Amino acid sequence: MVTPRTGAAAVRRAAGDGVRLEVGPDYRDDYLGQQVSKLYADEFTDADLICHIDSDMVFFRPVSPADLLVGGRPWIVRRAVAELGRHRPWLAPTEGFLGRPVAFDFMQQPPFTYPRRLYAELRDLCLERHGVPLDRYVAGRPPRGFSEFNVLGAHAHAAHRASFTWYDASSDAAPLLCRWYWSRAGIDAGLRAELDLVVAGASTAGPIGRGRPG
Repeated sequence: MVTPRTGAAAVRRAAGDGVRLEVGPDYRDDYLGQQVSKLYADEFTDADLICHIDSDMVFFRPVSPADLLVGGRPWIVRRAVAELGRHRPWLAPTEGFLGRPVAFDFMQQPPFTYPRRLYAELRDLCLERHGVPLDRYVAGRPPRGFSEFNVLGAHAHAAHRASFTWYDASSDAAPLLCRWYWSRAGIDAGLRAELDLVVAGASTAGPIGRGRPG
């Protein structure tokens, strides 16, 4: 688990002794700052594959590394941009960073698993295209002006397509491992009861829906 310096003590108490906690720097805009942490994830671990979940994503059943692979490759769910509505604020920043059109939204279904080599490739790309380190580039973007999972997915799709198993979001074929909530929406009584079931490991909790929370 990675957390900014501010609040790290409270996070450590909540996480307990069984969780390895890495403390990163504070950023003026932590929505962008937490994306920087993910894009430098290979510096926090020596694992060959890095699996990301956010604080509003909850596994509803036991998950092993084998669940993150299909045919020996990480799986990613994508949805064609043409199938999306008009509200897609992530698209222009992703295309501007990568310097090419992006045909899919890759932030459709968590968790998001990528080989460690992609992170260094993106940092090299940033230096080559934009002339600044990746952390400075992302932290300098306007609010909600970057999408780390779409940048990772679009780069993987363009540069390493054969190294992944790709699912179209409309197929419902990808493994469903965790639920995706919306942290800014708060927790009402119904959601609290649902989360209690998930934490308790109740088989009746089951999966609910796919794709982005809304």
